[in-house]
Amino acid sequence: MKLLCARVLALLLALVAAVFHGAHGRNPGLKAKVTEFGLTYGMKVFLSVLKDRAQQIQIPNQSGRADVVIGKVDYQFTNIKMTSFNIGGTSLPVVPREGLRLRANGVSASLNGNWHYSAKVAFIPIRDGGTLSLSIREVSLDVVIRLGKDPQDRPTISVGSCSAHIGDVSVTFHGGASWLYNLFKGAIENTIKKQLDSEICKSVSKAIDEDVEKSFAQIKVLEPVGKFADLDLGLEEAPSFLTNSMDLPLKAAVVPRDSRITVPVSPGPIPEVPETSRMIYLYGSEYVGNAIAYIYHKAGQLRHVLKPKDIPKDLPFKLNTTYLAGLVPKVGELYPDMGVELVLNTSLPPHLSIRPGRATLTGYGNVHVYATPQDKPAVYLFSINVTMDLGAEVKLIGELLYGNVSMDPNKIKISTFGSTIGPVPSFGLDFGIRALCEATVPWINTFALDNRFEGMLTVWTSRDFCRQGAVPAIHYLAQGIPFRLKDVLFENAQVVMHQGFISIGTDLRYTGNF
Repeated sequence: MKLLCARVLALLLALVAAVFHGAHGRNPGLKAKVTEFGLTYGMKVFLSVLKDRAQQIQIPNQSGRADVVIGKVDYQFTNIKMTSFNIGGTSLPVVPREGLRLRANGVSASLNGNWHYSAKVAFIPIRDGGTLSLSIREVSLDVVIRLGKDPQDRPTISVGSCSAHIGDVSVTFHGGASWLYNLFKGAIENTIKKQLDSEICKSVSKAIDEDVEKSFAQIKVLEPVGKFADLDLGLEEAPSFLTNSMDLPLKAAVVPRDSRITVPVSPGPIPEVPETSRMIYLYGSEYVGNAIAYIYHKAGQLRHVLKPKDIPKDLPFKLNTTYLAGLVPKVGELYPDMGVELVLNTSLPPHLSIRPGRATLTGYGNVHVYATPQDKPAVYLFSINVTMDLGAEVKLIGELLYGNVSMDPNKIKISTFGSTIGPVPSFGLDFGIRALCEATVPWINTFALDNRFEGMLTVWTSRDFCRQGAVPAIHYLAQGIPFRLKDVLFENAQVVMHQGFISIGTDLRYTGNF
């Protein structure tokens, strides 16, 4: 009983914190919303676990003194074990602008144990013992739970108010002298009832104000994003409570580890979306992706060297001067029968734009072309400036996040510069760039995820698109990025693109144990 409300809140907040781990008035980069369905489900999960584990609860020995007709009787109850535990009804409604209100009623429990008493009757010591059956019925509890944030932007939790009432306590003794049981049975029942009435709220307050609050104080608010940035997942402001939901606005500020880098972008507003059909909703601003891209661009990390061995053998395109001479004849004249290396780097930070139904990543890059004579330094030839758009659709199935990226070749813009071999004809570069994108796009997908997801992602790309007159969809993340919480399954997930942000709404199914 004493951890009922505390565990429910810990479960719900843990679910939010496992999926997405400032200044006043700043827009949050991420936001989580737990709906009434989510709060209700969290309550059901915990109550189911609680009932299954009721018989394992360790109940301390109890002792006391009761005034009866014959005088004062000292009693002890030992080896107490719970044999049944039932809850008539519960609710966890939102208290607008304050917190959550836990209500439980019709709680009952049955316990068995040993008893022992000692008393003096006419100065004659009397002692006896045996077994007992104890039943507690019609227990009700009403607790208001407040959530806030501390100076380190971690969540805080406390009890706003608490009231408890026990309807009835009944003790049945077995063994010993029955005539004496009836003298102090009622007095002991009243004493136990008074003790429990006062102890329930004390136990609940201790569990929340001390135990759960202590775990909240250990939450890490900085989540590494590779080696060059951190994501600040501290609360932007205290959790807010509407009529039927709880909102958690997270700062999601992307912090460069290099203090010389200043991120020039900031989150746009994430408006209230009237979505309530799923248990939990996660909202992410396009700012997060753009800030990470800016930091990695400024740190010089968006760079890749493409070598002949990186090109699949079954492609007609090869990285050598013989093939390149078909596009730029001067290369074959000056550097026959040599390998070719391409140095790719971003010229501007990639830009993520999220609009209803679709996300677009615009890449700005340079391709520097080198001839590689055997056993000699590479020779620079010329450079190509490329601008291209990658469209993306995302879906969540089970615990895997899938994507489908597409590219329109007609929107690729190219130009050449810095040539050391004279004028470079542009008519053949379109074909070359189409072939190049087969090797480039998978690299962009894997590198954007950085080392943090290394070994978790398998990229598969259709190898026929370069041969078509139009580039069809490039399928990536065919096996999906793991998007999971421990002991939690996502069901009925829905991913929606909005103006400037993405939302993931999903139901949850808890499969673990407390």
